[in-house]
Amino acid sequence: MKPRYGQEEGQDLVEYALVLPLFLFLVLTIIELSLLFFDYVTVSNAAREGARAGVVVTSQECDEGCVDGLAEAAASRLTTGLIADRLEVLVRHPDAGIVEVEVRYQAPLMTRLIFEVLGGSGSVEISSTATMVKEG
Repeated sequence: MKPRYGQEEGQDLVEYALVLPLFLFLVLTIIELSLLFFDYVTVSNAAREGARAGVVVTSQECDEGCVDGLAEAAASRLTTGLIADRLEVLVRHPDAGIVEVEVRYQAPLMTRLIFEVLGGSGSVEISSTATMVKEG
């Protein structure tokens, strides 16, 4: 019997065409999740720093509006790398001596065009809340 050489032409191309979409999906997923994790850590740190700035007020003359301004400014300073238009900082005082800072961020997805074509939004809301009590 004569060996059949050359009958596997194009096999590599077919295998490549089958594996490439899965590989690209895996790579894009890892990159997207890494970016979202960075955004979450940034939002979480901003909320914590805002609450800390709200409870560590050095002057007795600083009223609630002043505390809110200090907390918002401190939280906003730590949002480097985020889009300012998509960021929202909320300061609340649920009880006397308690400062609660919530930071919300609409994180844009790198693959937003794909999600928008499929009917989704192109972003994910990331939020974090930090509550601290004034000591003393």
